[in-house]
Amino acid sequence: MLNEVSNGNILQTIPQRIPVDGTFELTVRCNLHCKMCLFRHDDSENPKLLNEEMTAAEWIDMADQAAKAGTLSLLITGGEPMIREDFCEIWEGIYRKGFLITLYTNATLVTPEIMETLRKYPPHKIGVTIYGASPETYQEVCGNGDAFTKAVHGMHELQKLPSIMEFRTTIIKQNYGDIDAIEDLVHREFGQDTRLIQTRVVTQAVRGACADVAACRLDPEDNVRLAYHRGIELIKQYVGDSFDERNLIAEYIRDPSENEKMKKLSLLGCDAGMNQYTISWDGKLLGCQMLGLFSTNARREGFDAAWRDWPSTIRLKPVNEKCKRCKNSLICNCCYASRYAETGDLGGLPEYVCRDTEIVSRLLEKGREKKWTQKKNM
Repeated sequence: MLNEVSNGNILQTIPQRIPVDGTFELTVRCNLHCKMCLFRHDDSENPKLLNEEMTAAEWIDMADQAAKAGTLSLLITGGEPMIREDFCEIWEGIYRKGFLITLYTNATLVTPEIMETLRKYPPHKIGVTIYGASPETYQEVCGNGDAFTKAVHGMHELQKLPSIMEFRTTIIKQNYGDIDAIEDLVHREFGQDTRLIQTRVVTQAVRGACADVAACRLDPEDNVRLAYHRGIELIKQYVGDSFDERNLIAEYIRDPSENEKMKKLSLLGCDAGMNQYTISWDGKLLGCQMLGLFSTNARREGFDAAWRDWPSTIRLKPVNEKCKRCKNSLICNCCYASRYAETGDLGGLPEYVCRDTEIVSRLLEKGREKKWTQKKNM
């Protein structure tokens, strides 16, 4: 079934939208002060945030509405969701609605009460963030050295649950030298098969968050080098040392016509607002958690009306001409959310992402040249 929606002055035909995949952002408050956090507000705002956060009863009712609307999988996140005193009440109430449920946490606030609740109502998956392999690194990255011991203890507690555990990290200047130690710690403490996922591109903070990300994130050259070589090492674990990284070429890139087709079948060029959404800490429905520019009020209007009306809030701007002509457009991590985060303009030119993409392009070109040479010599 196709629907017609107005996107600014353009009438756009899109498939039926079904809110299958949801995110509930219980709070943007956090007990850590990570230098690169996308969402955390300054502590001085906490009284105001507390006053305006959705209540436990509202979250549970929202979950009921979302389930009836077709949501199957739900991510519970923040901020740090466990910072809420009513976390256990919210978790149990939402869990009982029958979602495939994931929990994101920094694991530093795991208490016996929370563990008792999670044992009764275990997540299908837990994503835990780890930012260093020592108290000193946690102090540098998160402003709290004691959090390291608490995080490792919390992770061990969460590992007792019958849940898939996924470890996530973001590498910035303050923990760049710790990446191998972080990986060693994760494998030593939680098993050799445990996977550590690194955030690929760190954008500027969004939606009023306070972090000065530009001051701490890696230069694109270091960021790509780190991600690329960690990826190669992961491949070698499965393929073996005979793997030749020079053969890593961009065969996965979509044909340009497929890219255009995707744009026509969505609102923002991705699944945001099509089958994915976020309910923010104060009850707004967002297509993408990073992009607060377009929203409806699910708290006031109810989930169904907010989901139905969300496309009417979109007002896109033409993308920068340089981006339109860029030879790397098919491998670029740019989207409307990252453009807005980096430049304050939906059509802006995000220099950091551009530099990152150019470096990736050069790596892929080396692979193409290698393959071409091999073909000529056959």
